[in-house]
Formats: sequence, structure tokens, C-alpha cells
Amino acid sequence: MRYNELKLRSLALFEQNGPLNPPVWAARAGFYPFRSAFTYLLRLHRFGLLRRSRDARGRLLYSLSARGRRRLMWLRRRM
Repeated sequence: MRYNELKLRSLALFEQNGPLNPPVWAARAGFYPFRSAFTYLLRLHRFGLLRRSRDARGRLLYSLSARGRRRLMWLRRRM
């Protein structure tokens, strides 16, 4: 289940911090290289685990979706 560890850590960060843009999320998650954060978060968005929006300056923001909350609870029970 090692592949779910990053998913668990990622979703938990959104639960604790609310909406984050990819570079801020990458710094808090220790995810390197930073540019890869855009791809990883897009993948979670396509799975329906994150919502995608823009802030007032037009920067990309991701936040936890209802499906992401359910998956986070499931991952916590499994690990």
C-alpha cells in the first residue's frame, strides 16, 4: 500500500489547510521537483478527489472535494 501514502498525506494537507496552489502544496508536502506538483494534483482532480478553481489573481487553487474526504477517511482506516 505504499502508493497510497502520498495520497493520504496529500489529502490530509488539504483537509488541514484548505485551498492551496501547487507550489505551496509541494513545499508543505515535501514534494520535489515543484513542477511535478501540477501534474500530481491534476491527477487527483481527475480522480475526483480535489476541486480546481482560481483565486482573485488567476492562480490555480485545489481544495478537497466530498469524494476526497471520503477517500481520506477510507485511507486512514486502512493504514
